[in-house]
Amino acid sequence: MSTNHLTQWLVQAAERFPEKVALIEGEQAVTWAALYQRVINTATYLAQQQVDRGDRVLVWLPNGVDFVVCFWAVQYLQAVFVPVNPDTPLARVGWLLDNAESHLLIAQAGQATALAETLGERDVHVLFDQPLSAPACGSSPLSLQQIALFPPAQPSHWQGALDIDLACLIYTSGSTGDPKGVMLTQRNMLSAADSVATYLQLSAADRIFCTIPMSFDYGLYQAIMTAKVGATLIIEKDFSRPLFALKQLVKHKATVLPIVPTLLAIIAPLAKRYDFSSLRKITNTAAALHPSDIDLLISLFPQAQIYSMYGLTECHRCTWLPPALLSQHKDSVGYAIPNTELWVVDDDGVAHRSNATGELVIRGATVMRGYWRNPEQTAKKLRPGPLHGESLLYTGDICRLDEQGLLYFLSRSDDILKTNGEKVAPREVEGVLKRMPGVLQVAVIGIAHPVHGDEIVACIECVAPLDEASLKAFCQTHLEAYKRPHRYYFSQALPRNNNGKVDRGQLSTLMPRRENNLNVGCTQQTGSHHVYANHH
Repeated sequence: MSTNHLTQWLVQAAERFPEKVALIEGEQAVTWAALYQRVINTATYLAQQQVDRGDRVLVWLPNGVDFVVCFWAVQYLQAVFVPVNPDTPLARVGWLLDNAESHLLIAQAGQATALAETLGERDVHVLFDQPLSAPACGSSPLSLQQIALFPPAQPSHWQGALDIDLACLIYTSGSTGDPKGVMLTQRNMLSAADSVATYLQLSAADRIFCTIPMSFDYGLYQAIMTAKVGATLIIEKDFSRPLFALKQLVKHKATVLPIVPTLLAIIAPLAKRYDFSSLRKITNTAAALHPSDIDLLISLFPQAQIYSMYGLTECHRCTWLPPALLSQHKDSVGYAIPNTELWVVDDDGVAHRSNATGELVIRGATVMRGYWRNPEQTAKKLRPGPLHGESLLYTGDICRLDEQGLLYFLSRSDDILKTNGEKVAPREVEGVLKRMPGVLQVAVIGIAHPVHGDEIVACIECVAPLDEASLKAFCQTHLEAYKRPHRYYFSQALPRNNNGKVDRGQLSTLMPRRENNLNVGCTQQTGSHHVYANHH
């Protein structure tokens, strides 16, 4: 029987592996049978609170068992799961509730007082993870903890679901403007999880260590894929305590470690303290790995296969690079994932499947339905495909396909800089600077300049400020003159957004505009950050 709803994977895991541990959080271990029962309890309670098919449910919780239970419970009701990063400001939570037209928010008990002030007159019911010391206006009489322990008296029965039903609404973390709600159907998420689990060759024997925010699709899919194959998910709330997190990874003998490049920068100095021999697969997405990152991963985890991947929320995953090709193609993010097609469209609108540069286009069942109640932005991303009625995803990413059809990410199309009449891809400049000793992370941004158009600023995360002359000499050797940074900005910690990516929008606000030409260098210092102006 074909699967047309995510919860079928949960049911199958509970039937096949009832006593096997499904989730580990700290000292808490939950079997597949116990997880299934908690999901049914929670879904029944939510149904009694009038949560119905198609309703949007905001879940503002950190990584944990409660988050996973809520995801599956919402799916059982054929409602729409709307994950919210726990670091999201209260004002933004209010905006999300309004935009999603949600009447139920699931949150941490510690937010009760602040929420009472923020929600105001909104018609929103709040369910907290833990019991409150005193009743709060608009809150449920029971907490998630209580619902898990005491099954509802009257179980509900739900109608069958279709694979075109909306499963999730995931808001993108755009650096400017309001976020856009990416609409993902059951079919979208089933197709993506099946494709990724297939090429990763996941099995019931795997133990996936998830410290990636589960409010981010990369983290959320770890929970979905563990259900698909009956694996175990080891959940860490975040990586704010790296020593403790790595101790947990080793203690529970994790076999799969999903990372992002910023996480690697934290792990690397600590790696020698731990025995990581249980790890057999390391995956990376969110931002492409630099070749130096790949070399570092190979040295730290010689026994593990490394999967360099690339994707975006609008289709979850675009490409993967088979580990066997990694050493020869370190700059590449690989081929289209199974059951997906890709090509690039050049400036003349011509499609190419090899040996060309242009905007990346994705075709397949993983492509989102669109942006929630935002037809203007949807029309920019989704355009008619070769078959009548289908939509293609125009990613907005500038990529190169080589002669073999391997993909190389260059830049977001709206990140392309134009300086002195020449186009510059920040990714290329970042790739060069990342090879310099002492550089942990780098983000290249453009600052408006009356002479140059975009002034190229290299923002570098390092332990200590680097030698400006050495950086200039290195860039002179490896970059054309018009691609070399005009200025350097050094920091011990570049600002990040909720998904752990370097926040380019915030970096732009830190950079002072300079109206003079760049023939004379200057140095500016503000707190622990140092900005070095530089001419070519």
